[in-house]
Amino acid sequence: MSESHDQERSTEDAAPPRFENPRSIRALAHPARMAIIDALAGGDELTATQCAELTGLSPSATAYHLKLLERYGLAETASPRPDRRERPWRAVGRRIQADLDTSTPARASAAAAVGAAYMDTTRAIGLEFTQGADAEPEEWRDAVLYNADLWLTADEFHQVADELEAVIAPYRRRTRPAGTRLVRVMNVVVPHAPTPNRVRERHESAG
Repeated sequence: MSESHDQERSTEDAAPPRFENPRSIRALAHPARMAIIDALAGGDELTATQCAELTGLSPSATAYHLKLLERYGLAETASPRPDRRERPWRAVGRRIQADLDTSTPARASAAAAVGAAYMDTTRAIGLEFTQGADAEPEEWRDAVLYNADLWLTADEFHQVADELEAVIAPYRRRTRPAGTRLVRVMNVVVPHAPTPNRVRERHESAG
């Protein structure tokens, strides 16, 4: 697979790796890579064999995906375990993220495929929880489902996104405290596509 993005290994404060090649962008939506990214994003250090259990692939096939994620700047090898039989992998930094270039139709289409894959993954996690919620301990039983359609200016749109991220940010920087479990929190701040009536109203108000 030929990739054309330029990047250096991320550090905690470095900008996320930027992807401009549509093929590179779309490659992030691969189900095996998505499963690995999700697992490492929780802070676990996992070997190729352990990741293979998540992907349903052989350890050698999974190792290929791990090395590709390393090339992307999203994963790196961790310190060997005491038995030194297999080196584990971990996320680069405490947050796995990538900057996807959407400046052309091909890049935007590839980025949309990645976004759709992440939303599908989150939907599957949510459904799995709600379907088995009765078996959860009482303190974990209630899923929080919240949607709000708001009339916002462009500045307010960005402000809301920044404020939601600010709420989550302190929890991203923590290691795994006692009594915690992995919780999926997904922010989606996106404008509705304009309907014909709204387009007309926009032009009338502008005039």
